[in-house]
Amino acid sequence: MKIRFYKYILFSLLLSVVVMQFTQCRKDKILSDASAKLSFSTDTLLFDTIFTTLGSTTKLFKIYNTNNQKMIISSIQLAKGTQSMFRINVDGSAGVSFNNIEIEGKDSLFVFVEVTIDPNGGINPMVVEDKVNFVTNGNAQTVVLNAFGQDAYFHVNEIITTNTTWATDKPHVIYNYCAVDSAINLTIPGGGQIHGYKNSVLYIYKGSLNVQGTIGNEVVFKQARTEDFLLSNVDSTAGQWRGIYFLAPKLSQMDFAIIENATIGIQIDTTTSNADSVILQNVRIDNSSFASLVTQGANIYANSCLFGNAASYSAFISLGGSAYFEHCTFANYWNSQRNTAIVVLKDYYEASTNNIQYRPFNKATIKNSIIYGPNDTELVLDTLSRSLTNVAPVFLLDHTLIKYEDPVSNGAYFNSCWKNDDPSFSDANFWDFHSSASAVNNKGGTTNPIMDLDGNARNISGNDLGCYNE
Repeated sequence: MKIRFYKYILFSLLLSVVVMQFTQCRKDKILSDASAKLSFSTDTLLFDTIFTTLGSTTKLFKIYNTNNQKMIISSIQLAKGTQSMFRINVDGSAGVSFNNIEIEGKDSLFVFVEVTIDPNGGINPMVVEDKVNFVTNGNAQTVVLNAFGQDAYFHVNEIITTNTTWATDKPHVIYNYCAVDSAINLTIPGGGQIHGYKNSVLYIYKGSLNVQGTIGNEVVFKQARTEDFLLSNVDSTAGQWRGIYFLAPKLSQMDFAIIENATIGIQIDTTTSNADSVILQNVRIDNSSFASLVTQGANIYANSCLFGNAASYSAFISLGGSAYFEHCTFANYWNSQRNTAIVVLKDYYEASTNNIQYRPFNKATIKNSIIYGPNDTELVLDTLSRSLTNVAPVFLLDHTLIKYEDPVSNGAYFNSCWKNDDPSFSDANFWDFHSSASAVNNKGGTTNPIMDLDGNARNISGNDLGCYNE
């Protein structure tokens, strides 16, 4: 009996040793399955300090291994290497490239990031960007590094709650959003430079915006990035920021403004039938990834404006309100296939309940203008049937050149209009929509004679069609 007992004790001890060794082996096993990835404390590290002298600031992010077993990070690389304005330190070691870094199960590593930018150089990008690239178990992951690289005024998730005038001695950079609160006015004098970071928006919520540009001293709205992309020029890449968005605005006016490379250059939505107007005079909107102008129930007056290239629409005017355009050019020669018309006027929408909601315009007039592009039809008057509404649509095209398949003889909609006469734009591929062709020369009717987009004078009548008076 004693021999059996000792054998049992010996077996139990041996079994315990085996189990312990097996457990230890499992703990030390390197996890190499492709499903195992790293986690990070952030996906974007933002340096939002305003640099006024040569300077340096340091931030950090953490790498997490949330698994039980050890992992090997095959490589950690600063994408721009030694050319980067950033410097990184991985768990105490400085450099731009690291290989075969071990990270224990349920453990983490620190990555310290430093950036030094000379704001007085004058050629630094508005936003300096780099990436830290990781490869683990065949998985590529990235943490983005962003730093504002020029002395500027920064508006980061800002709400303006008092009447404000922006200084023009330095650019203004919007990060995420800058919102003008209800009943508040934001004024931007001539020469202002406004830059929107990715998806950023200048949001006018029941307040007002007054842009006071002048000829030769325009206010420019464009993207924050100034470095070229790998395969494209930064100044010809659309959709780099959201644009200017009015919601139920108070009376607003924009004079001599340039808006480029947004998703929607200007969007105006209203929640009431008696909303104030947005007045656009001598405004140029170009290279939008969706539309130059979108309105929904808005009251808009535009004179001598260019609504240029966009992936979908130069102007989508919808759901009522009063829309009046005079001496405007709607020209769209997008660099890839565009299956939409340049200008759409639409007085209804389909609600989520599949019910058709009718929103007639008080006025929808385009006068002394040009609507032209490469498609066969560049104007859509999308209205509910009169048999459904018992109301005649109020669309009116007056002394306007249109690229159009249908006749322009219906006097209810067209007054002294021309179709399919090529305006021979100077260089549509490079956004130059000047024209001296007979199709537009001296064909305008009576007008409110403000200067054209180049600052040339107009008479009361006999002017050229469109935003330029050659």
